[in-house]
Amino acid sequence: MSYKRRMHPQVSKAEIEVFKALSADGLTSGMVTQKTIVLKSTVPDFCWLNKRKAVYLDGKQVHSSDRQKERDKEVMKLLEAKGWEVLRILYKPPLSKKALKVTIKKIKEFINPDE
Repeated sequence: MSYKRRMHPQVSKAEIEVFKALSADGLTSGMVTQKTIVLKSTVPDFCWLNKRKAVYLDGKQVHSSDRQKERDKEVMKLLEAKGWEVLRILYKPPLSKKALKVTIKKIKEFINPDE
């Protein structure tokens, strides 16, 4: 198994739904997805390189263990030390329409706090 595959094995249905909603709201300008950043140590679900902002959608089934929570904290500290702002959104799959709306609102406020 490759290093990158171990880091982020596949795109989740929630990530696809969030991408579609972000695109529909015109929030994908300057955004990249599934791009390895900061010394190849992490692959955020969505990031805006020009704003140095990264978003992770953390499915509860994977991100609830103590070991994973500790890894997530380490990644946040590393990114913040490199000048990145990080938003982690914990969700329970499948992502409901209501949860999708809340998620998009959080991301919109995160990437455009002055609007």
